[in-house]
Amino acid sequence: MDCYCPLPEDIVVDILLRLPVEPLLRFKCVCKHWYALIKSESFIEKHFHHKNNRSRLLICNLKLEAEEHIVFQSAVVSLLPEKIVSGVTPEEKILLYLPRVDYFKILAGPVNGLFLVQEIFFEHGERLSLWNPATREFRPLPPAPFVTEHSLWNYDHEFGLGFDQLTQHYKVVWIRVFFENREQGQGQRRRFYLHNFVCVYSSCDNSWKSLQFPSSFTLGFPYSVTYLNGIYYWICRSDNNDICKIQSFAMGSQQLGEMQGPDIPGEHWVRLTLRGDSLAMLVSDKCMTSIYEMKQEGSWSKVLTVQPRIDAAHLPKGIWENDKIVFYLTETSQLVLYDPTTSQVTDLGIQPRLMGCGVFIYQESLALITKGN
Repeated sequence: MDCYCPLPEDIVVDILLRLPVEPLLRFKCVCKHWYALIKSESFIEKHFHHKNNRSRLLICNLKLEAEEHIVFQSAVVSLLPEKIVSGVTPEEKILLYLPRVDYFKILAGPVNGLFLVQEIFFEHGERLSLWNPATREFRPLPPAPFVTEHSLWNYDHEFGLGFDQLTQHYKVVWIRVFFENREQGQGQRRRFYLHNFVCVYSSCDNSWKSLQFPSSFTLGFPYSVTYLNGIYYWICRSDNNDICKIQSFAMGSQQLGEMQGPDIPGEHWVRLTLRGDSLAMLVSDKCMTSIYEMKQEGSWSKVLTVQPRIDAAHLPKGIWENDKIVFYLTETSQLVLYDPTTSQVTDLGIQPRLMGCGVFIYQESLALITKGN
């Protein structure tokens, strides 16, 4: 049944673009025309970039819970309000609650509102999925075709999620590092050799493909990642921990790259993030936190330094609107929001564990990740 609406089409579209994802999902049932409109790529893109679709803080937290003298682990993903008032603990909205989970982690994202998540089941192994929190869609990925020799041992790995702007499909890159313990000549020590393998998943055919890893490229130890304009970045330290470098993977050309980061002493806490539409880095010591921004490739400048009035040791986790910084308090396991304009510190009401906590700047999206209806 087609819609009858006395309003012009452009006004109807403008009204729908201002609405959150949840009512739009219900409105797909109004008529065939609205169903096709809300599922169209042009509407999805305009809705995602609309001024009403403001960024919010999404928190992924692994926490311990007790029940009848049994301690188990639960995964909680919550969303904070669009506006956080200074001094008022915000009310969180639970998007996902997984009780008694062996392991759950957001590995990468968001990219157009999508995340790459990892679930580990002790009895059934590991599963990777694409997840849209707004539509609550999950798309499990097929197993990656890593083929290695029996003499190699798992050493490290890195995941990346991105969007191929040429093919208009989502891609996942998975880099795995294995080591080989090889015997030398008589009387010599055994030596360790690292071997790198790369697989790339594409949502267009729901399959993985192996890539040749260039012998000149050495994967550093990654510990902070982000995505911008078709390129996935991760930050690495050199062997002496003094040189900070940024490594990258271009989703379109599927090429690995590397560039120099800012000159930062090794004892500083460093986190790669975004500041608006620019690559940025949070650098912190015991007292002060600085924001470095990259305007051109490999060219970094310090744009802000703050010394928040926080007595406990604190580590920066991300940058929200207008250079507000989310800090993790290591002594009390709290998340707080610091506003450099007003010097206000607001408790976010969440007490995560450091290793099980992820803080993400998130916008709702209608992006489709499943085939068919």
